[in-house]
Amino acid sequence: MERNGCLNILLFLAVSLFSVWGCKGSERADTVIASVANPSHTHRATIILRQYFVDGRPDTSPTTYVLLDKDSGKPDFGNGADFKESQIVMKPSQCGPLNLSWRDDQNLEVICQKCGIALSAVGQHASAVDSVRIEYEGFPELSSWETGPSSN
Repeated sequence: MERNGCLNILLFLAVSLFSVWGCKGSERADTVIASVANPSHTHRATIILRQYFVDGRPDTSPTTYVLLDKDSGKPDFGNGADFKESQIVMKPSQCGPLNLSWRDDQNLEVICQKCGIALSAVGQHASAVDSVRIEYEGFPELSSWETGPSSN
């Protein structure tokens, strides 16, 4: 019994020291960039910029989330919370400014405002969520870090 007690104390000390000496979990800070409801207020689209911090330092590549939810009157997201109730339309990293616009109740536009990222570099992005169709406007053919074919 005494041996188990000593092992438990050693385990506790090891875990405590591990968490104190630079092995902290990453923290997140969310900023709502834009949030707009469709004309009948049945759906809301929201852009959230999520900045990660590791050991108190910001990560150099924040993630932009474009989310679609049932409209509750305002965006309601806890800082760093998972988006369990939301449909993720897209979540690119290395993405500049985006904007949102509803053409009507069933058509949402995600608009690149010199965002610097091609749709091919975004990864998965929805063309529809439930009854809402999603269109992407103004995205460049190549991302800002890509080079086009050389002309000779």
